[in-house]
Amino acid sequence: MFEPKNLFPLIALFFALAAAWQLLRSGGGWRDPATRTWLLMAVIFGSVSLVLRYFL
Repeated sequence: MFEPKNLFPLIALFFALAAAWQLLRSGGGWRDPATRTWLLMAVIFGSVSLVLRYFL
């Protein structure tokens, strides 16, 4: 369960949900730095999980 290829998609999902929550709290504005940070972290962890799952 705690192997990175299994854990990173869950972390990416958490960050995506946090970005959505922050987007709703900020009134739908993408200019909020916190929203962009949460979304960036989701993309990073999602990308790494894809690499770990399919290429390594």
